[in-house]
Amino acid sequence: MEIKKKQQAFEVALRELTGANSKLAEALKKDHIDLDTLTDIEVIELFWATELFPIYADKSPHTRRAYKQDLEFVLSFIMTKTEGLKCLTVLDIHRYLFDLNEQYAPRTAQRKNNMLKRLLTYLHINQYHQHNLAFHVKNQKRAEPLRREVDFEEIERIAESFRHTVKRTQKKELMELRNETIGYLLLTTGMRASELLSAKFNDVKRNQHTFYIEVKGKRDKWRRIPLTEKASYLINRLQTLMMIEEMDSPYVAFSTKKSGKPMTYEAVRLMTHKAVEFVAAENTNPPHWFRRAYITKLLANGSPLIGVMQLVGHESISTTNGYLQTLERLSNVSNTELPFE
Repeated sequence: MEIKKKQQAFEVALRELTGANSKLAEALKKDHIDLDTLTDIEVIELFWATELFPIYADKSPHTRRAYKQDLEFVLSFIMTKTEGLKCLTVLDIHRYLFDLNEQYAPRTAQRKNNMLKRLLTYLHINQYHQHNLAFHVKNQKRAEPLRREVDFEEIERIAESFRHTVKRTQKKELMELRNETIGYLLLTTGMRASELLSAKFNDVKRNQHTFYIEVKGKRDKWRRIPLTEKASYLINRLQTLMMIEEMDSPYVAFSTKKSGKPMTYEAVRLMTHKAVEFVAAENTNPPHWFRRAYITKLLANGSPLIGVMQLVGHESISTTNGYLQTLERLSNVSNTELPFE
């Protein structure tokens, strides 16, 4: 039943694609996909419909958007810096690798390389290229940029300064409390900014030991994050003040512009920058800086690597292990169960 459902969805997508271009429909009628009669853009469209759509149709919107951007990058390079898909050479591949390595971090570059490999293999299998140029696509590495040393006292001051970023006078007390809650949760939970923005009041729960918040992370994986007493107090106080001010929203980081919606990431980023400016520090720190500080301090307190990985929602333990490099410069870190309690 599931297979039939997917097949129907694919057929609908294919009809939508080929309905406006008879050449694409004609290219699919032979025992192999005939690409020779198509333009470069048409080849890419057919590649997306026949090769990528069946694989990525069930993926999250974030994943589909990322792979679409990867394919757009490949197409842009081919259209502007080569003689076209049919005339691609090994030299073109190496030029692509150089440009990619100059513009993107290793992990992003690897993902875009995989997209090019898939496209080149597709062209070879369908007899568009005599040789498979995918063998010449290599994942290049470069040194990761040095991370700024974490100053825990400074980051606490920044989190406390979130409430001072409110400029409006209407419902100012409510806005200040919302911003203070956002800053404190970023500081004490290690949540990604996107996770905080999707957090709702009914995600905050209590068991016999403590308050915790259930967070939906990457790949729709849920995890529980313990809350400090101050965090639970701020959330309860915020919810009470919202009722008094007749503000109705299920989200902790609620939007004042769109009723019933959370704030945007851009709004949180600007809020972070204003808080940084308030304490006269650098003005380029994203919300993710709080998450990094949280993870680093957990590791500094001796928390097990595997436990931290599960708590913060990393997909690979190597990602968590990367935070250990910052610990060499840390000193005088108190051994508390939760950071910043």
